[in-house]
Amino acid sequence: MPYSVSAKSTHENYRKIGNERDFGSDAQLLQAAHHLVDVYLMYLREHQTGSDLYDTCELPASKGSLINAFRVVIATESRSGVRALLFKAGMTLAQFQENIGQRMSFAPAKPAQKPSDGRWRPDPGQIRRLDRALMRHGQDRTMLVRIFGHAADIAEHKPIHNA
Repeated sequence: MPYSVSAKSTHENYRKIGNERDFGSDAQLLQAAHHLVDVYLMYLREHQTGSDLYDTCELPASKGSLINAFRVVIATESRSGVRALLFKAGMTLAQFQENIGQRMSFAPAKPAQKPSDGRWRPDPGQIRRLDRALMRHGQDRTMLVRIFGHAADIAEHKPIHNA
């Protein structure tokens, strides 16, 4: 399992990968899942997402297809250390939320203008937008822990065949 993509792909090429529907055999499905995971890992290295929240339109493929790809790859990975790293990388998908618009950073922001009384007041709309995004982020993290945990359990309990 390489978990690296040697050729640099464009954002548009990433999107096309997640939209392919007909993979054929199980081997082709597994290969496609590995490829999607590789593409996402490359995306993470190139974009250094940190702990910020992003719109799902920034992803190299659909969020659902990436979640499924991680689920399949984790469930079929025999090495526990690699599974743990895949689990951790897959958890970053919670940082991508539908229709949140521009990136939401958790670094202290400097207000554009200071009110005359010296106290900066955030826009209530921005606060609601951030609250909704954080709520969905937490819900996604809970869901991903369950999905990836189940996949890891499958991998741990599958029989080992010596050829």
